[in-house]
Amino acid sequence: MTPDEKNEVSEAVAAGRRALASLERAAGALESASNWGAFDLFLGGAISSLVKHARLGGAREALEAARDDLYDFTRELRDVSDIEVLRMDVGALATALDVLFDNPFVDLYVQKKIEDARDNVAAAVRATRTVLARLEAAR
Repeated sequence: MTPDEKNEVSEAVAAGRRALASLERAAGALESASNWGAFDLFLGGAISSLVKHARLGGAREALEAARDDLYDFTRELRDVSDIEVLRMDVGALATALDVLFDNPFVDLYVQKKIEDARDNVAAAVRATRTVLARLEAAR
């Protein structure tokens, strides 16, 4: 491997590590939102809905950072195309409905969106770890 190739691999590894750290932060934020979602679904009311949506706001921010870091990582690895850019879009309407009309149907909808986002983040974490392991083995 040439020095330039080694440098490119090192840059990709650094970008992959940043992406993985961001994804892990997003996973933690989604876990918190999910826990509040479950509480809201079974025992909650307006206050737990507000807390849940505050946690969702934090999860959105973490997912945006993870998306940006994954974009940088995939830019470093032009030949890697199987890492999906993450988006979580619960939607302002769902948030407003959940807080204003707290009921189990809306709570179930929001909880499903949280679970879908958690699944996407977990898949991205696995893919990022796999690519990182291959890069680190190539060094």
